[in-house]
Amino acid sequence: MTERTDHSLLDFPGAGELIAAGGVAPPSAGAVDGAWEAVARAAREEERARPTTAPPTRLTSHRVRRPRRLLVAAAAVAAIATGAVAYPVLDMGGEPAATASASQFFEGMAEVAEDAPATTPAYWKVRVETDNQDDGKRTDTSYFDREGRVWSVDADGTVHEPPAGEEGKVKKWPVGKKWLTWPDLEKLPTDEKSLAALFPKDAHSRFDQVTIMLEDSPAGPELRAALFRILADTPGMKLVGDVRDSKGRAGVAVEITQKSWVRLGEGENGGDAVTLRSKDRYVIAPDTGLLLETTHKTIGRDTPPDRYTWLEVGPADRVE
Repeated sequence: MTERTDHSLLDFPGAGELIAAGGVAPPSAGAVDGAWEAVARAAREEERARPTTAPPTRLTSHRVRRPRRLLVAAAAVAAIATGAVAYPVLDMGGEPAATASASQFFEGMAEVAEDAPATTPAYWKVRVETDNQDDGKRTDTSYFDREGRVWSVDADGTVHEPPAGEEGKVKKWPVGKKWLTWPDLEKLPTDEKSLAALFPKDAHSRFDQVTIMLEDSPAGPELRAALFRILADTPGMKLVGDVRDSKGRAGVAVEITQKSWVRLGEGENGGDAVTLRSKDRYVIAPDTGLLLETTHKTIGRDTPPDRYTWLEVGPADRVE
């Protein structure tokens, strides 16, 4: 193709390079077979995601959603395999390209989040396995309602009711200098720029607050999509690629290296400030956009990373 005859078909990373490449040498038979297999694999995944019974067609909006990133990425893989252009994308079957863009991945996750169904549950359930130096390895199950009251459930099924009037037991999430409740989240703007303005300007602080909300909050589809787009515009991320978490679940990992300052010593002013560097990894399920696992490793120390594995995060009708 030598000109953009259909902008929607060419609206993917690397389209310009494909056009500029012009004529190329014929690819090998193995390269063509590999490219077709990548496209077929992506098509099968897309087919599995479709409902078995098609809902009735309703013309309720003029908005046209772009094709899923899965098929777009597969098409880009095919273009690379056939020699049309060398462009870094996420390989849909083997090892990911080392220079693939975390920003592109987050943009794709934003589209996945937008397609998720909206829910209005009575409770939100969070079951997380924690493994760190301070607390050891444990699994916590909790529920909270729209008022932020928190129920905890023991491994034997014993439910602990939230104590009346207990301070500090209201579930909230940080946004800038504020801590927001579940109803507050529903009032947040879902426009990316307006939402980003509420978070810290510092890229690392903004990243931390956004990922905390993505981990276990009841943010709706449009809000989650906006949060992913904020991450796409946040520098410092590296796309690791296809991995499995500690439970063997398939996901895509991204990493960020951050600095933090710790003051050692006691007293009002403490002792000397020590700069620490940490590598944080986030494993995300590409088909749902849900966070599967987060790990935080202090660079230069022999201690294992702190790990948080999100076993279940979602709506619930009752506490049980």
